[in-house]
Amino acid sequence: MRLLFDASSLIYAIKLSKIELLYDNYLQWLTIYEALNAIWKEAYLVKSITINEANKLVNIFTETIDFMKILSPRNLEHKILEYAKKLHLTAYDTSYIALAEKHNLILVTEDKKLKEKANKIIKTISLNNIVNTR
Repeated sequence: MRLLFDASSLIYAIKLSKIELLYDNYLQWLTIYEALNAIWKEAYLVKSITINEANKLVNIFTETIDFMKILSPRNLEHKILEYAKKLHLTAYDTSYIALAEKHNLILVTEDKKLKEKANKIIKTISLNNIVNTR
């Protein structure tokens, strides 16, 4: 099973200490910044984790992405815009759909709205589904 992780599933895998699920799978390059932003929010805005915990998460995250394949949505701009219009999603969200379709990947997301709409075009799964089948 070849998987494309969005930021929600990537962060969730790290929090669950299931980083082995990420190895040899895929993310899009913007996911790196979205994941860092999520860690920043939890530490500085929500204060659900300490700065030290945030730094540990960033260390785990940066080490983990060394074992992942990073994809670019370059040359998929028209397809992304088409899907954004068709599915009433952001271009950012539909970039995952276009990449998954192009590379024949299953999109792993915890975003229910994205999952529901993406299923019209590609296969999606949540991290819990993967964890429960292993």
